[in-house]
This record gives sequence, structure tokens and C-alpha cells, in this order.
Amino acid sequence: MATYQTDYSVTPAKGLPGQIANEEKCNKVSRTVESSAGIAFGQPAFRGSGDHGVILGGTFAATGAGSAKSGNVGTGTITASPTITAGAKAGRYTAVLTGTSATAPYIVTDPDGVVVGTGNVATANTTIPGITTFTISNAGTMTANDTYFIDVTYTANVKFVGLSVLTEAVPPVASGATLVDGYPQYFTGAFMTMGQMYVTAGASVVDGGDVYWNPSNGRYTSTTTHIRIPDATFDTSGGNGDIVEVSLKLR
Repeated sequence: MATYQTDYSVTPAKGLPGQIANEEKCNKVSRTVESSAGIAFGQPAFRGSGDHGVILGGTFAATGAGSAKSGNVGTGTITASPTITAGAKAGRYTAVLTGTSATAPYIVTDPDGVVVGTGNVATANTTIPGITTFTISNAGTMTANDTYFIDVTYTANVKFVGLSVLTEAVPPVASGATLVDGYPQYFTGAFMTMGQMYVTAGASVVDGGDVYWNPSNGRYTSTTTHIRIPDATFDTSGGNGDIVEVSLKLR
């Protein structure tokens, strides 16, 4: 049985990474760890290659594909392969022209239908989070309601499963594992798909903020250049190194 803690400070920690924070509605699933380094408690897990397998997340990687909607009146085009960076959501971004001219304005919505920016035809757009730059050309007649797409496909961290749950039912040392406070490779671990959990902040975060994960140190931030944890919200505030609470699919 792994040991939670063997020495104590004057002020005990409010929680431990991976600890379920309260008795709100919570759901956990069992999955087999495929990553050779294992998955530490409180870390995000993504779908692996085998049945019921999960892997630890890594550096962000994704591709983007631009296209014009079939049936557009105009003959404009959009950048074929825009560069995608962390902060972009997987799925289809949509740009809709709101005027008829060679420099018509347009509105961009993300895969969840949220307006994330605006732009103008024939001008490079660098304002959409996670999409480095793209341009809608002004070939032919640019007509109001003409529509263009950017499809974002993740090539790493493809399918988020859940957050690794702290448990004492883990061997303290296991063959092939390079961590102690977590699930070693080939171990069946518990992963929270919904609920409240304590994690370690990697920068100042605020209650209600979106949750991002920094793969370089395993901490959580509000920095959009890190890995976005879908449907997760910070439920308490804190600074770098503090234990904070995140809510998954409850806020």
C-alpha cells in the first residue's frame, strides 16, 4: 500500500493532487495505463491505443484544414492549412461574411458555437485563439452569408478521458514505473470523468476560470498556450504551487 504522507507541517495542506474534493456528483471509470512513465495522481488521461487504455497527455499537436462551404455565391477561398496552436478546440470553426464587398467583414465561431473573433476579407486574421493566421481571399463576388470553415484535428491528446484519482491501492514500486505518487504502467487506475478534484496550480488562477494543463510540470493554469481540459472550471483561486479545486462537467 502506498503511503499518503509521513511528515506534517504546522499548517496541513487543504488537499492532495488527485483527491476528490467534496461529495458533489462524481463519476469515475477504470482504465488501464499504457504510458511507460505511468500517470501521476491529479493528471489528465487521454484515450490510448488498446481497449480501455489511457495515456498521459503530452505536447500539443494538431492540424488545420480550411475550406469554402459548398453553395457559396462568391468564389473566395480560405487558407488551406492554417497553423494550429494550443488553445484551439478540436472541431470546426466557422467564418460567415456579414457584408458584400471585396473587404467584407465576417464573424468567427468556434466548434461550440461561441463567437471568438471577427475579421475582414483579404486581410490576414491573427486574432483567433489557437489559429496562428488565416486569410479569406476576395476572389470573385464576396457575398453576405458566404461561409468558410477551418477544421481542427488533434494529433496528440486526441480524446480526454478524465483526471487520475488519488488512491492508496497502488504498489509503491512497480516494474517499468518512474513515479511513485500515481498509477504505474499496466495498472488499472480510477479516472474522474465528472466531479470536484484538488490539483496543483502552476500560476495564478481564479475561481470560474477555464482550466489548462502544462505538460512540462504537470500543473494547471489559465494560460491558453497550454493543454485545454474540456468542460473544466477552476472552483477556487490560488497561485503557483497552491492546491486548488477544479470542477469537471459540473459548472
